[in-house]
Amino acid sequence: MRNQKNNFIQRFSRNLFFAAALLLVPAIMSTAANNTKTVARYKVSSMGFDIGDVTTSQRFTEDGGLSGLQFETRTMVKASFLWMGYHQDTVEKGTLRKRDLVSYSRKGRENGAVIDIEGRLEGPFFRFEVREHGGTRSVVIPRDSYDYTTMECPEARLDFKDKAKVTLRVLDVEKLAVVKREYRLIRNSQYMVDRKDYPCRIVDFTDQNKKARRWIAWDGATVVMYRQDGRGEKNSYSVRATSVAREL
Repeated sequence: MRNQKNNFIQRFSRNLFFAAALLLVPAIMSTAANNTKTVARYKVSSMGFDIGDVTTSQRFTEDGGLSGLQFETRTMVKASFLWMGYHQDTVEKGTLRKRDLVSYSRKGRENGAVIDIEGRLEGPFFRFEVREHGGTRSVVIPRDSYDYTTMECPEARLDFKDKAKVTLRVLDVEKLAVVKREYRLIRNSQYMVDRKDYPCRIVDFTDQNKKARRWIAWDGATVVMYRQDGRGEKNSYSVRATSVAREL
């Protein structure tokens, strides 16, 4: 039982970490927004307890005439219950250009174990370098094997029309593998952050590794995820926005 609960907390913490990376991802690059920075803060909870915080920042950039987005996500989770303990302190960074993830890194510690992953789009491949146990291994993913990565939140702009579901090939940067992810539109709704209502759509997604519900919006230029709830065999977690601010 203790091992099962430990494994669950580790799984949901990894899932919320990657959810946080998607909290604010522009789907198009606007030259007028090159100097803006968006910062969002989130509270992480599980089993009725607050167990961590996530801060995500994004900034539009221009390099050699190419517009892009640089994002950074800092996650701090510390769960300490009678039957288990878990600690995660990680930083994730990446760059999007022309709606594609072109560079990515994840570094930090999880229960004392070092995390050190770097990835880059190299022509027809996305290559990850994973440093672990004193060595380095490479994971190479063909670009034509996936439609999107998990960094791009395609569900915010999918045209569901009368379809019951939409299935896409998605490169899961957590698993370093391509999965078939099924999306279902539940309804259009509103979500309140800091006493202000924001329009959003509620979308369920599932693949062989994950299952969650997102409150997410596309405003014509930017994707914003306000909340994500996930569920394991017996427990659940939630990542909820507490503030969203744009700065110069």
